[in-house]
Amino acid sequence: MEQIIEVNRLIKKFNDVRAANDISFRVRKGEFFGLLGPNGAGKTTTIRMLCGFSPPSDGSIRVFDLDITKDCRKIKACIGICQQENTLDPDLTVEQNLLIFAGYFHIPFKKAKERCRELLQFFALTHKKDAKVMEISGGMARRLILARALINDPDLLNQLIRKPNSA
Repeated sequence: MEQIIEVNRLIKKFNDVRAANDISFRVRKGEFFGLLGPNGAGKTTTIRMLCGFSPPSDGSIRVFDLDITKDCRKIKACIGICQQENTLDPDLTVEQNLLIFAGYFHIPFKKAKERCRELLQFFALTHKKDAKVMEISGGMARRLILARALINDPDLLNQLIRKPNSA
C-alpha cells in the first residue's frame, strides 16, 4: 500500500533537551493515524516538524515522497493545517478570512468563492459569512479555522480517505 507519510528516526533538540527522540512511523493511504502520548512526549514538536514549521535536528520526514527539508513549500500546499491557536484575522469577515487564505494557494477567485460557499455550508456558517470574526462564538471560530484548513482541498486528506469503490 502506498505510503503518504514516512518519518524515520526523527530527533528535535533544543540545546541539550530532546523534545522528540528517535520517532519513526508510517501512514499509508487509507489509514487514520493518531499521535498519542503524555505531556512533554514530543507530539506538538513532531507535528511542527511534519508541517515544516520547525526543522528536524536529525532523521527524515517524507510526505508524498517529498523531503520536508527540500520540498517544504510543495508539502505545505498539499496539506491542511488547523492550528491550536485562533489565527483568524479579526478585521475581516468570516467569508473574507476564507477567501484571503485561498489566495495563498493561488486558487482562482471564482473557484475560491465556490469552495468557500461549500465549506460555509458544511460547517453551518453560511448565516455568519458577513459577520466579523470578533462577532462569532468561539465554537464558530473553531469551525471557521477548520474550514480554512480545508480551503485548498488538501491532497493529504484526500489520500488518507478511501473513496467508495476504491482500493
